[in-house]
Amino acid sequence: MNDRIVLITGASSGIGKEIARIVAARGHTPLLVARNRKPLAALQRELGRGECFSCDVTSQEDVKDLVEEVIQRYGKVDVLMNNAGYGCFGGALDVPIHEVEGMAETNYLGTVRIILAFLPHMLQQGEGRIVNIASVAGLTGIPNLAAYSASKFALMGFSESLRLEYSPRIQVGVLCPGPVQTPFFRGEDPARLFPGPIARQLLDVKTVAEEAVRLIDRPRVKVIPWSLRWAIRIRNMAPGVYFWATKRMYDASRTPPLPHPADGPNPSHGARRDT
Repeated sequence: MNDRIVLITGASSGIGKEIARIVAARGHTPLLVARNRKPLAALQRELGRGECFSCDVTSQEDVKDLVEEVIQRYGKVDVLMNNAGYGCFGGALDVPIHEVEGMAETNYLGTVRIILAFLPHMLQQGEGRIVNIASVAGLTGIPNLAAYSASKFALMGFSESLRLEYSPRIQVGVLCPGPVQTPFFRGEDPARLFPGPIARQLLDVKTVAEEAVRLIDRPRVKVIPWSLRWAIRIRNMAPGVYFWATKRMYDASRTPPLPHPADGPNPSHGARRDT
């Protein structure tokens, strides 16, 4: 690959930060994007290349300013790596509505804003690559992650439509990882959030980042790890069997049981975690 201009959202920590390291190590120019500029500046010094930009993807004005600045300075963007997002754990009744709206604004609409802002420039260039970091929760509902799952389902639908509309000029890849060992899980026990077999398969951040970077040149929808890939295939082929098995695993692993709706919201649930 030639030197590419690679814009990475959510680059201040976790998967996005590791993607930036891999991109820089391969000789490309990482454009680091996040709300907080301070950790981005430290990462830029570590990488020795690229540039950092402060941008809140939930703000159309911020995104507009970002595009103008990037195009003015670099003239193009070859690759969009959309990683900004967060999750809020808790039963459907426990997550406050403002967090439900926040996940939709960040995980789905934030990515859409970035894509729609840069897409005309990519089309003018004649080509472009987009890699969206979704989740296995965008392919199947996950207990205690209803709103997060919905935001990722929306991202999956948008990504698929985008591929159909603009391929081959614009290549779109989507990575759907299972649970990842990132700040997302600080203070939370994965065994409480996921059925046992899934909770025991936490992915390493570097592994996920490497898979994301591979999608630049081999754009497609990819589920990791392989065991969840098979689970999604079973879900698509035999949804009734999949639901029965998943429900049994979830019921066996959850402690304590979710409260009855009459008990009201549980203050120990609904904790917000950045991705």
